[in-house]
Amino acid sequence: MPTNKIALIHGYSDQGSSFDTWAGKLQSRGFDAKQINICNYVSLNNEITIPDIGEGLNRAIQDVGWGDSEYDAIVHSTGMLVIRAYLCNDAGRPQNLKHLVGLAPATWGSPLANQGRSFLGMLFRGSKQLGPDFLNAGDLILEGLELGSEFTWKLAHRDLLGDKPIFTTASDSPWVAVFIGNTPYGGIRELINQPATDGTVRWAGCGLNARKFVVDLRRGVPEDGRIAEMGFVQGRQLIPMFAVDGRNHGTILSDPPDDLADQVTKFLSVVTNDDMNAWTAAAKAWSDPALQQMKMDKNTPNDGWQQFVFHLIDEYGNSVPDYVVDLFSDDPTGLGADDLDAITIKAFDLDVHAYGPDKAYRCFHVSLPKGILINGVGTLWLRLTASSGTDLIAYQGYAPGKTTITEASPVLLDISKYGEPPHSLFAPFTTTLVEIIVNREPVPFNKQSKLLTMAPYGGNAPAGMGAGGAK
Repeated sequence: MPTNKIALIHGYSDQGSSFDTWAGKLQSRGFDAKQINICNYVSLNNEITIPDIGEGLNRAIQDVGWGDSEYDAIVHSTGMLVIRAYLCNDAGRPQNLKHLVGLAPATWGSPLANQGRSFLGMLFRGSKQLGPDFLNAGDLILEGLELGSEFTWKLAHRDLLGDKPIFTTASDSPWVAVFIGNTPYGGIRELINQPATDGTVRWAGCGLNARKFVVDLRRGVPEDGRIAEMGFVQGRQLIPMFAVDGRNHGTILSDPPDDLADQVTKFLSVVTNDDMNAWTAAAKAWSDPALQQMKMDKNTPNDGWQQFVFHLIDEYGNSVPDYVVDLFSDDPTGLGADDLDAITIKAFDLDVHAYGPDKAYRCFHVSLPKGILINGVGTLWLRLTASSGTDLIAYQGYAPGKTTITEASPVLLDISKYGEPPHSLFAPFTTTLVEIIVNREPVPFNKQSKLLTMAPYGGNAPAGMGAGGAK
């Protein structure tokens, strides 16, 4: 039986008491009630950020004397972002956390987060206590929870996608397990349900198995270096999600089934890589029936769901907020509007969200067609069009064979090989990051522009001007 202390960390606009049922489940399985610690944090305050709460967690851990102790954590929803922010802020912090359980974690935010900043959101979720926080909805926290947020993008580069990820198979890394319900809300709350979610969090946006592709379209980049996949760092821990039958975002916390509590109890006993491999195999078999129920799109079987988060930047690293990405099932070069419409992969842009504070970040949510993981997609083309808002400057990408462009034009890129197994863009129930880099240049691209011209002086200075220039 595990003997570590356990921290239970709730989600946005919630309270620690929501973990009472879980605390009871753990106690009934032999955990010492005195070792179970329930966190409470403020989220309905417009000045508080998720990293602020992470540092609050650090202060609490130090104050209760856990600084040098091994402990486990079970988190719900936004609690996953809180503990990840905490772990990222000091290299020594992950070493004491031994097991991390995510219950419907908002690893990549929630499609409901941007609704929370509306007045309606404040009425239903805002603080009701009279005082300085009255009707505060926690704007900065919701900003971090918005789909495609800059916060979740940068956080992933710190703990998942960097050269030294936090979650690895090394002995000083926490083991992580993620669970999510396969059922959306019922009753009146059905009104806010969105496809492929547990009512609040997308199935594809809860795991920590994110990947990243970089599409470098700057001048002078070798053709074989245009598209690169950031492969998993050797030893990085694979952290998929496990489906829980018949539970939604709320009931996985308030009414967890006994078999889920049993899986968590077994996970908290994992010590070695062999233990983890054995537990993962058993958990996968337990989860698979519930997972298969999640592979449907409007009563049509699919291969699962996937999120893509795009970020378009220029050669200086600055965001490019005004752009359009299209995918085509054939070469779109020279085709008219009707022919383009026939080959457009419409599913890709049916569910897209531009991050409010910086629209260079876009989150796409797609249903993967049945058979795509085995057969691939065949021909696959990407078209990128970006605007600077002025005819003096343009954003331009230089795809293969397009090094002599004179005027701004869409980038057309054959990405067929990245739609094929085994190194495919497409992976079910994951979030895949795609960073695209383009040039920002004066127009036209091959001669002097209206932005700045240069001509020989020739001794013909205007009246009032001398050879030295302006007076």
